[in-house]
Amino acid sequence: MSGDFGRPDPTSVSEFHTFDDVDSGADSHHHTLGTGSNQAAKGSHTHNGSDSNFIIPGTAITGTKATVAWAASVNAILVSMGAVDNST
Repeated sequence: MSGDFGRPDPTSVSEFHTFDDVDSGADSHHHTLGTGSNQAAKGSHTHNGSDSNFIIPGTAITGTKATVAWAASVNAILVSMGAVDNST
């Protein structure tokens, strides 16, 4: 340990981290980047399934675009994700 405000020196920190948990659970001290449930997503993730989890897997928008049926399909998906439908 160094005398700098009681902070450990870099070598001590590195040795301590050798045994730290990584991605073992949601409460792990460190997380790598990836799509696993205990990993962190990178800042530029897109939710398209390639670089992060797909945001609405198994969901299909139906109907011809810009029609009432299509709008109802999109609305149903948003409501299933937690949106509140206050439309009239």
